[in-house]
Amino acid sequence: MAIKYIAPHDVKIALTDNEKAVLIHIDKHLLGCQTIDCLMEMLWNHSRELVPCNRIGISFVENDGLRVTARLCKADYADLWLGEGYTASLRNSTLKPLLDEGKARIIDQFEDYLAKNPQSQSTKLLINEGLRSSLTLPLRVNDRAVGFLFISSKMPDAYQYSHAALMQAVVDRIAQAVEKIWTITKLQQARTDYMQLLGFVAHEMKSPLASLMTLGHTYLDGYLGDTDPLASDTVGKMVRVSGYLVNMVNNYLGLSRLETGEMQFNPEEEISFLADVFDVARDTVEPRYKERGNLLRFARPENDYSLTADPALLRMAIINLLDNAAKYGYEATEVVVSLEFNRGNLIFTVRNEGFGFSPEQSKKLFKRFSRLQQVGSEDRKGTGLGLYLTWWIVEKHGGTIAARSEEKLWAEFTITLPGALPVF
Repeated sequence: MAIKYIAPHDVKIALTDNEKAVLIHIDKHLLGCQTIDCLMEMLWNHSRELVPCNRIGISFVENDGLRVTARLCKADYADLWLGEGYTASLRNSTLKPLLDEGKARIIDQFEDYLAKNPQSQSTKLLINEGLRSSLTLPLRVNDRAVGFLFISSKMPDAYQYSHAALMQAVVDRIAQAVEKIWTITKLQQARTDYMQLLGFVAHEMKSPLASLMTLGHTYLDGYLGDTDPLASDTVGKMVRVSGYLVNMVNNYLGLSRLETGEMQFNPEEEISFLADVFDVARDTVEPRYKERGNLLRFARPENDYSLTADPALLRMAIINLLDNAAKYGYEATEVVVSLEFNRGNLIFTVRNEGFGFSPEQSKKLFKRFSRLQQVGSEDRKGTGLGLYLTWWIVEKHGGTIAARSEEKLWAEFTITLPGALPVF
């Protein structure tokens, strides 16, 4: 007989001392498996102590129970023909009784099974790997079909009913952990895929928006000739909306790079804070200040200061603070910037006259996607990411960021960076 179905729970077996010890070991170490690789390694090591095994694999039921897809595999040989991602329909499959009736399946000889089921591509692939027989058990959690555990051997007729009952004891222990860890793995991958997509979309939007703003300012500044008042008002609105979108794109791009690990901290020695960081940041936010009629007041020190820093990241942090000061400040007011040096620390402060925030709201300032809702600032659109990214950047530089405010009057943000030296 090429194929046999068994109800493993109905098979009574007397466990040897070694088999009992293996099952106890699985119980003890299962909770310590936080990753799917750890669980597979444990399953691989202990399954071979219980049954003949040259290959072990786990497949999951997907697409509302219509398909089964191989996701995990381990073997004592390298040439795998049936690897991760292989998928097949469950309809009319010999796997169907395993799900419907909770049975195990034993295939004694793959060649005989393939002769009776020539449409089975998976069997052909396993034969190419040198395998000759298999034991398959369903993975079920609370009567819900999760997937299958496949155990295969290079020897024909390798599996008996007692093997099915023994491995069912293992499946009963691991099924819930397998489902949980695999769900977490899928969620992590989905999050990574989402962040990569977000980064791609943000990157593709950045250049067209920047070009649109440049063209708008070219017209508004009169470089194309006399401007029409109505057209200037319309183009001005377009520039303002584009500025908001550029800021949003930059923040989403930053979040994507941070979450996917692409935002690397690459410090350089002797970075000039004023020349390499602040001046570039000020030029970047100048259109925002011009648009809102704000004045950036800065008592520039006579000396520059050098420090070890990632200039690109530090510029991003300073841009976020300067841009927020104008965006959440009152129009036609001053934004005061100060730079101090104290015992090797560079202290950079930005203060505006504006909506401010309450002590309770200050606790949320540096959290991701956190936006403060202040009366009068409802039209200030943002992503809630700028201060979160700024906090991360400052932390990577070994510094601190602090915020103070008097609600409806002013707000002040201070970055302290260690390891600075005056440049004479």
